[in-house]
Parts: sequence; C-alpha cells; structure tokens
Amino acid sequence: MALDLSSLTLVTVLILAVSTFVLAAHWVANFSFAGLGRIAVGMGMATAGVVIFMMAAGPSKPLGILLGDLLILMGHLWFWLGIADYWKERSRRLTYLAGFIMVFAIIILVNNVMQGGTPENRAALYSFFVAVFSTGAALSVVQALGGRVGLYKGIIKRKTIGTSTIAGVFFAHAAFNVYRGIVLQSMTAPGPGGDQSALASITQIEGTLFALALTVSMIVSTAERVQADLRIQAMMDPLTHALNRRAFMTVIKTVLARSRRLSEPVSLIMMDIDKFKRINLKHGHLVGDAILRQFADGVMEGRRAQDVFCRFGGEEFVLLLPGTSEEGAELVAHRVRDAVTGYPFQYGKKDISLTVSFGVTTARGDDLLPDSILDAAYKALREAQKEGRNQIEVSGSGSVKPG
Repeated sequence: MALDLSSLTLVTVLILAVSTFVLAAHWVANFSFAGLGRIAVGMGMATAGVVIFMMAAGPSKPLGILLGDLLILMGHLWFWLGIADYWKERSRRLTYLAGFIMVFAIIILVNNVMQGGTPENRAALYSFFVAVFSTGAALSVVQALGGRVGLYKGIIKRKTIGTSTIAGVFFAHAAFNVYRGIVLQSMTAPGPGGDQSALASITQIEGTLFALALTVSMIVSTAERVQADLRIQAMMDPLTHALNRRAFMTVIKTVLARSRRLSEPVSLIMMDIDKFKRINLKHGHLVGDAILRQFADGVMEGRRAQDVFCRFGGEEFVLLLPGTSEEGAELVAHRVRDAVTGYPFQYGKKDISLTVSFGVTTARGDDLLPDSILDAAYKALREAQKEGRNQIEVSGSGSVKPG
C-alpha cells in the first residue's frame, strides 16, 4: 500500500513541533549550558520551513517553496552554531565560514528559481547544503570529543554515549541528503509517483527520525555533562578551584605509578602562606579568601598542563611536577616565590604583600610512594618556616635565602 504523503508530512510537522517544545523546555531547565537555545530555535525554524513547504507545494508557488527551503537551511545553520557553542568549539572563523555558506546557499537557490530551474535541481541543491551544515555540526562534535579516539571511547567504552550519538545523527543526516541530492540530480524530468513519490516519503521519515534522535541525544548528552560537572565539582576546592585533598591523593597514586613504569623522577612542592592567620585577623576572612583565590590563580596560570595543583589545607598548597628533577622543581619554586613577593595582592583598595615558605622534594624509583614524598616535602616546608619567612627548603639540601 502506497504511503499517504500528505498525512506523512503532517506527522513530520507534529514531531518537529513536539521536538521544538521539548528542546525549548530542556534549554530553560539547563539555562547555564550555552547552545541549547540555538538548537531549539533551529528546530523551530525547520518546523516553520516544513509547514511553509507543505502549504506551498505545487509548481505554481516556487517562492513559497524557496522560503521553506531557506528556513530549513537556516535551522541547520543554527544547529551547527548551537552545537559548536554547546561544546565550546565555536570560533570566529567557524562563524564566518557558516555564515558564508548560508549566504552562498541563498544566492544559489534564489538564482535557481529566477532562472526557472527544475524542482528536482532545486531540491538537489538544497539537499547538498543541508549535508554541508550537518557535516559541520558532526565535525564540531567529533572535535569536542578529541577526534576519532574520543569518538571511539564514547561509543565503545560508553563514556559519552549521548555526545557520540549526536555526531552519528548528523553524519547520517548528511549522508542521506547527499544520497537524496544525487538521486534528484539524476531525474531529468518531474513526474508523479515512482521514484519521486518514494523518495519524498523516505525524506519525510528521515526528517522525523532526525528530529527525534537529535532531541533525545541532546537530553542524554546534557545529563552526561551534568554528571561530569558534578564529578569535577566533587574533586575541586570550591574557593580556589584547585584539586581538593581527597582528589589529589587519588591523582598522585596514578602519577607515581606511571613514573615508576617510565623510570621518571617526580617532584613535589609544598607551599604555606606565611602568617596567614594574621591576615585574617587584621583584614577579615573575606580578604583572606580573596588572597587565597588570587594566589591559586597565579600558580595555576604558570603551571604546565601535566602539573597537578592542590589546596592541601587551609593555606597550604601542593604542586606535583611529573617528570621534573630537583633543579627543575627548585626553579619552579623560585618562579612562584618571585611572583608572589613582587606582586601585591589586592582586595578593593587594599594592597597586601605576602611571603610564602616552600618545601621541595624529588623522588625516584622505590621512593615514588605518596606518603614518603608528601612527608619529605612537609619536613622541608617546616625547616623553611623555622629559618624564617620567604624561604625555599629543598629536601636533602639547605634552605635558599630570600633575594
């Protein structure tokens, strides 16, 4: 039995409208995630485009069909930009590229109508542009996942099922529209029934499945991101955004185990802000908290990607330096000390000078154990504090005097 195309189109419009409503509600419920609003708007544009296309169906209304095509294309443009915003992959270059493609699509499709092009030719051009926008969105997702390896882990190891599914949805949507464009280009003359009718029905079904799959996978992906954010928050010190002590003890075991396998040294710097309690008593806890944040920001800005920074106690911080020798760790301690002593910390109009004591230690081989390396750094820190403020004490050597 032949499919009723008009009824199928109505079902497609209904599914698109429901998807738009669900995505809009999802955006409102997760307002902090950038891009969700653009994706919802894109689905709304696509819905409006399908409605206009359905109302303008027929050879006598080419402008209405053109408007419907352009709205659907604009919806796909917003999908791409929304996806890029959602995974923080959007750049000025990407925005310019997507905008240029949209302008080029408008010029090509308008010219096709003005030149009296066939409906098949117009539909083929439209399909190719949909494929371009969908491929762009899929590549943005893959880039956010870290390339093919990230996509593999997301699918096979089920770490980011929702996100990986979104990439697959856009790739499949692009592939279908390439196929549709090729089939339409091969049709030299319009005609009822046959391949055209079947292709139109398949197109409606594919559009419905695309809308449903995108909506569901976006919801799943957002849930995954919320869970990931919660895990990260559980690992972070809420004031300084450095690792908290519990998370650091997990990370240091992994780092030391890797260094034992690779026969690499590991250095650790323990830092304590000198006489911090006096700052709290003199200026108040708000000022003390602001200083801790500024100090932590300064250390994190200067560290390497592989270095691990932790708020170990109230005003105690630890910097773990994988693959770093004694000389390298001492240079890092000097750099942090110079930055701290040469820069007045600010709170409002108050300038507050700080000094910091440092305990530095380096471990290799059998000494690469969490308790032993932390104990050595702690003892060096206490020796530095006994020598006075603003000292760097290297485990197994003497203290370094200020200046």
